[in-house]
Amino acid sequence: MIKKNLISISFCLAGICSLAAQQVQLQSPLLANKDAKLYYFTGAKVDSLLSVTDASGKVIFNITSGDYRGMAALVVPGAGGVELVVVEPAVTVECDSNQLNTETVSFSGSKENSFLKYIFTNQSRYMRQQTWLQAGNQLFDAGSPVLSAIQSEQAKVEAAMQALDKEINSSSLYSAKYYRLVDFMNRLFDTEQKRDSERAAFIRKEMEETLDIASLYTSGRLWGSVLNFYISLFNHTAGEDKQQQYAASIQRASQRLPAPYYEAFLAGCITETERFGWREAQDGILAAIHPRFAPSIGSLQRALGAYRAKNSETMPSLVGLEDTNELYDKTLVVFYDSNCGNCSIEMSQLVAAYPRLQEKGVRVVSIAADVDKNKYENSIKDFPWKDKLCDFNGFEGVNFANYNVIGTPSFYLLNKDNKLEGIYFAVGKVIEGDL
Repeated sequence: MIKKNLISISFCLAGICSLAAQQVQLQSPLLANKDAKLYYFTGAKVDSLLSVTDASGKVIFNITSGDYRGMAALVVPGAGGVELVVVEPAVTVECDSNQLNTETVSFSGSKENSFLKYIFTNQSRYMRQQTWLQAGNQLFDAGSPVLSAIQSEQAKVEAAMQALDKEINSSSLYSAKYYRLVDFMNRLFDTEQKRDSERAAFIRKEMEETLDIASLYTSGRLWGSVLNFYISLFNHTAGEDKQQQYAASIQRASQRLPAPYYEAFLAGCITETERFGWREAQDGILAAIHPRFAPSIGSLQRALGAYRAKNSETMPSLVGLEDTNELYDKTLVVFYDSNCGNCSIEMSQLVAAYPRLQEKGVRVVSIAADVDKNKYENSIKDFPWKDKLCDFNGFEGVNFANYNVIGTPSFYLLNKDNKLEGIYFAVGKVIEGDL
């Protein structure tokens, strides 16, 4: 399945924008009449706002939800881009250059962005000083007054770094939380690269118990990087049971997460198991999901649907299906596409076989992958059964996702407890089976 990013087009007219919207404003005279884009993030999802700077180099983006709390990326194609924190009601990015980057911008009145820039500027400066002073240590003998001076400066730099860390740890700003996530990512990367099993245990404990996954959810590129390197950490540092260990760790980490972080975290981890080919780990994660949980993220829907089908677990309730007082022994769920030639043949055969299915107490529910309402309504005119569904979202429809339908026609036979008894691809095979 191809996931499409949602793209909104904002004309940035202040008079029609909701008062609750958060504003990101770019003021850059040398970037007048340029395309501009603002990206913001929730888990693996990327939302975009597109606009154009006016003749004065000004553009305003409005995040209409009004409650976004995380990172964003402001990009002017051909001129660069800059990451920024969007938490406050309004953020103004000022740039006096024809290039947009961290060195050329300032954030007027933004406590969040000013603090983030302060953190990274000072951290970078202290690290450079440390490198120079450590190199100087190698040039002088013990007892040298120059060496004593260098060591004194080292102590000052270390004290300054500790003071900065204390300031960051005591701050409730998102920018401080983001920095701590960057620090976690750096430690995760270093541990994974060095295959350090001892340090990996501490990383794992932090992920399971204290890592701020809610802030990670809106951190942008950190989200995917952390999830990718976390599974890789198990691949390189765990033993033969690494898949079981990974699944157990994800279960523990997810148990402390409320919505929407819980679902996004599980979906992200399932995606990583797909990349690594870790079916055992994937099954372990999916097995721990509550039977009544109904995900909304397509990749998780399909993975959970496939798992439940494979293990003959209770299948998800069909969205849009009305309750009935009639008693049925089984339900035949039919997924089809009106534009599919083979589907047309099979649906004609299903119409012919319907009286026999009725006699055997089988409820037939057809679900179309159609996107054209007129074509759909024309296709169902001759269907004798009552239950006909279509949400006009094609193969991205919720029922198609929940049942992990990858091709049509597909026939899912369920017992009275809604457990899967078989998947078929032709009406004849259904009839031949044990109804």
